[in-house]
Amino acid sequence: MTFLRMEETATGLAVAGELDAHNASVLAGRVRAMLLGEPPAALRLDLIGLDFIDMTGVRTLYDLHFDAAAAGCSLIVSNPPRHTRRIVAVLGFQDVFVLSPERRLLAEPGS
Repeated sequence: MTFLRMEETATGLAVAGELDAHNASVLAGRVRAMLLGEPPAALRLDLIGLDFIDMTGVRTLYDLHFDAAAAGCSLIVSNPPRHTRRIVAVLGFQDVFVLSPERRLLAEPGS
């Protein structure tokens, strides 16, 4: 069993733990609920506490990007850990996500 923790912040959600096939739908449901009615102009997913992400988790972030855009909202992925940046770059999704200035999603030298 994997654990995913989400905490609402002033600008979106702080996500920690493991984002995988077992719980990606929980994150998707939470974000989609935040997009109902009057969605914010931008919604930030802070991934600084993310320990693990698999293909399903990355695909969920990808899908949520388009869900947010359809609702007139920018989905911002901030503070992605190194392993998350790496898998996103390998999959070629690094140009899809809106990124916060805190950290770049592209692989860094030596990563």
